[in-house]
Amino acid sequence: MRLDSISIANFRNHTLLEFEPGHSITNIYGRNGSGKTSILEAIHYCALTRGFSGNNDREYLKFGEELFTIRSSFTSGQGIATKVSITYSPKREKRILVNEQELQTFSSHIGTIPCVTFTPREMVIINGAPAERRRFIDTAICQYDRKYLSDLLLYRRILQQRNALLSSEQDPRVIDSALDVLTDQLVAIATEIVLVRKRFIEHFTSMLGGVYQWIPEGAEPSILYQSSLGHHENLYEKDKIQQVFRERFETLKQQELQRRQTLAGPHRDDLQFYLNKREIRKYASQGQQRAFLVAMKMTLQGYLYEASGEIPITLLDDLFSELDEVVSGTMVETLATKGQVIITSTEKKKGKGISFFSVDDYKSSKEP
Repeated sequence: MRLDSISIANFRNHTLLEFEPGHSITNIYGRNGSGKTSILEAIHYCALTRGFSGNNDREYLKFGEELFTIRSSFTSGQGIATKVSITYSPKREKRILVNEQELQTFSSHIGTIPCVTFTPREMVIINGAPAERRRFIDTAICQYDRKYLSDLLLYRRILQQRNALLSSEQDPRVIDSALDVLTDQLVAIATEIVLVRKRFIEHFTSMLGGVYQWIPEGAEPSILYQSSLGHHENLYEKDKIQQVFRERFETLKQQELQRRQTLAGPHRDDLQFYLNKREIRKYASQGQQRAFLVAMKMTLQGYLYEASGEIPITLLDDLFSELDEVVSGTMVETLATKGQVIITSTEKKKGKGISFFSVDDYKSSKEP
C-alpha cells in the first residue's frame, strides 16, 4: 500500500497542508510544535478512522474552526486506487467516504489500508496498563482478520449487557437465570478471541526474534500471553478452553455479583515482554524498552504483509530519539526495504534514497 497524496485543512495546528511522500522513506522534519506528528495522525485517520493518540475527534479540530477535512489517495500493491475523505464538525460528527461512498460503519474500513505506527506515546504498550497491550494486539489482528473484529465487537456488546445485569437491582432469581444465558454467549465468543490471540502471539514472537537481530549487542525477546483462564496458558483446544472458562465463571459467580462486574475474559488479559528471560518493564532501561517496541512494530509490519499480502504503510514519529547512531543507521537501511515509510524528526536524517519534507519550509512558502 502506498499513500500518493494527502490534503488536510483545519486539522490540529494546520490551516491547510498538502503532502506527497516518496515511494520509500520520507523524512518529515521541522522544529518542535510545527505539526509533523499531525500529518502522521491524518494518515492514520484515513487508515484506521481515528488518530493514533487516542484523542476524540473534537480535539483534532483546529482552535476556532468549525470543520476539519482530510482528503487522501492511496494505491495498493495491485495498482488499485482508494480515495478516502474525512470530515468532522461537532454539529455533524464524523463522516468518512471511501471512493465517494459514505461508510455506514467505520469498522468496515479497517484493513483496507494496512498501517503500522510508532510514536513515543505508545511506550505505554511496554510500561502502561494492560488495556494498552490489549489495544496493540486487537488493532494488529483486526487489520487482517475481519471475523476477529466482528467477534471483538460482539464480545464487547455481550460484556456490556452482562455487566449491566450484574449491577441491576432486579430479582436475584431473574438475574441468575439471565446471567447463565449471557455467560454461555460470552464463553463462546471469548474462546474464539483467546484462540486467535494465542496463535498471533506464538507466530509473532517467532518473527520478533529475527527482527531483533539488528540490535548490536543481541538479545532474546519473548512475549507471554497472560490469560484470565489462570494456569492454562498453553491450551489451544476450543472445547477445553470453553470448559475452563465455564468453570472459571462458576468459581467467580459470587464475587461478580458482589463487585457487579465481569471478572474473567479477554477484556482482562495481558501481555508480558521479556529480554533474555527478564521482564522488560522491571529490568530494561528506557532505551531498551524503546528498542523493543520499535522491533515489535517492525515485526508487525512483516506480519501484516504475510497475513494480508499487502505491504503496510509505516508511520514512525520521533523514531530516533534515545536510539544511538549505530542502531539508527541500521534501522534506516532496514526500513528502506519495507515499502513506504514516513518518519518525523526535528533534524534532516542522513541516508540514501530518502525523500524530505520540511514543514517549516512548506509553511514559509505559503505565507503571504
